Amino acid sequence: MRSGRGRHADAYANDRNAAVDAGSTVSALRDWTYYDLEASPEAVKSLVDRYLARNYHNPLAEAEIKGIRFDLLKCLDLYHGKELDSLAKRVVINPDRTYRQDNRPPAAKK
Repeated sequence: MRSGRGRHADAYANDRNAAVDAGSTVSALRDWTYYDLEASPEAVKSLVDRYLARNYHNPLAEAEIKGIRFDLLKCLDLYHGKELDSLAKRVVINPDRTYRQDNRPPAAKK
């Protein structure tokens, strides 16, 4: 039987800096991806806010953990949903390339 804690939690076991890591990941993705800087931030925020506002309900989990929100599950649903795919097609300028592919750091000298 699986533990109640999913494998994703292993990355943040006893780590109170998960939000800092998530923010750094967002910054890195912004640096590495070609996307419309004018339209992207507000469109993404709006879509994320809509998903986080969803009311996911699980009576068994709620009996054990008061105030459980299922935010990670909402994010996974967003990631696999058609709305994010549609948004990405609108705001990602060059989906076949990354900034890193086109702007490689200079090779380290030996």
